[in-house]
Amino acid sequence: MTTFKQIIMRMLIALGFAGSMSSVIAQHRGDPIAFQGISLPAVNGVKALAMGGAYTSANGDINSLFWNPAGLASIDGLSISITGDSYKKSWQENQIYRPNRQFVSLGFILDGMLVPDPSNNGLYDHDVFHNDTNYVVNDPILGMDHFSKEAADWTRETDAAGPMSIVIGLPVNLLKRKFYIAAGLNKKLKVQDYDRNQTYIKPHLGYFQYEGEIVRVSDPLDSIRVYWSDYERVRTGDIWSYNAGISMQLNENVSFGLGFEMMNGETDDSTYLNRVGYFDLIDANLMAFSYDTLNTSTSGTSKFGSSSPSISTLINYSKISIGLKINPGYTVKREWNYTIENDTLETAVLSGTDEMNVSMGYALGVSIQPTNYFRIAGDISKTNHSSNEFTFASQDTTHRGWADQFVVGLGIEYKLFSWISLMSGYRSITETFIPDGAAITERGPSENSFTAGASIKILKGYLDVAYENRGLKYYDQYFSNTNYVLNSIENISIGYRYVF
Repeated sequence: MTTFKQIIMRMLIALGFAGSMSSVIAQHRGDPIAFQGISLPAVNGVKALAMGGAYTSANGDINSLFWNPAGLASIDGLSISITGDSYKKSWQENQIYRPNRQFVSLGFILDGMLVPDPSNNGLYDHDVFHNDTNYVVNDPILGMDHFSKEAADWTRETDAAGPMSIVIGLPVNLLKRKFYIAAGLNKKLKVQDYDRNQTYIKPHLGYFQYEGEIVRVSDPLDSIRVYWSDYERVRTGDIWSYNAGISMQLNENVSFGLGFEMMNGETDDSTYLNRVGYFDLIDANLMAFSYDTLNTSTSGTSKFGSSSPSISTLINYSKISIGLKINPGYTVKREWNYTIENDTLETAVLSGTDEMNVSMGYALGVSIQPTNYFRIAGDISKTNHSSNEFTFASQDTTHRGWADQFVVGLGIEYKLFSWISLMSGYRSITETFIPDGAAITERGPSENSFTAGASIKILKGYLDVAYENRGLKYYDQYFSNTNYVLNSIENISIGYRYVF
């Protein structure tokens, strides 16, 4: 028989979960799953990766299909490209709490410097301090780099390998003009999104963006209960894109291109919120801690889909090339199905469809070749994500919009011999989220990538190899704590391009 308490519990689970699905921000104190993991632009083509993604002004490479379809026009014959890669990704976070004169031991407990005795549940911390000889606060660890692996509270690693893309193209003559058409299947994103927060507290102390106002206790007769949980979020899967492009040689130096991309894929999603206990905050300085466990898990899938066109042009001379690509706005749709469960064996099954209307973006590239042996290229691109519009299946109470994304790529190529070229590059990509407590609220932290590679001529084709080391470093800061985050990727890519 279902009791009144069970009915209320089911309603709270369903309503709380439905509301949480609206969040789209990326990291912070522990956010529900929404559009995380799909915001970073892909680097398609091994040589493009080795050049730091400075490839909008490239021509003569079948992988220009992804960067600037106008660059396909200079290819003279049937061309095919196959690529694959192997990568290792790691996450780590160091959460440091800053004790202050209010609720002094709260920070010690959250930081693990003090482990409360369960027999002291509900007792004021100052009473425990005076009456329990086991009330010992460990000394903080000093002298470590907050972003170092040694200082991290938790780390996670994953690795994978497999095919990345296959592209094929051929020239066509129509109406006395030269056209080139190409199509490709590409693993646009290897989604490996992970976040963990061992000090998830609600309502959040000292930070107004989550609950609307900073939590304070000033009335001696008033109290606030703050729940402490261990939060974890995981999303894995592959997002594929089907690309097609056509280019036309307008004259000896100018070409024009049209591109189309259809994206779809499915991810496995899960979140865990495991309650440790709660703090009762009383008056201005009184606090009592109690252990109180409740484990809640959410699992299911998300299906993503979108389609987007592009227009591009390439101006190519013997010493300089200039490329421009414009992506009009498009819509990303997410269909999700989730099951939420907790220790009380209560279950809720929910589903819905969310949409994100992505605003226009552009990419501009310049390539300079002062000699036949040396080339330098640079790219800059921007997507106006701050103008994105979101539609959610449930009422949204937690949404904070994305930030504009800026990408800068630099690359150099040196032809060591007639049959081998060496390349290196640098790429900076700003994230679409703003860290909590950041002084600059218009631009996210930068993910920086350093690359190197080689292109070796074999028969009528080229064997391309590239290595990438990518890292993202930032911190969220609050009145009560600072969370230092470091994400890193090592990637080895290999591909072969052949012109028949």
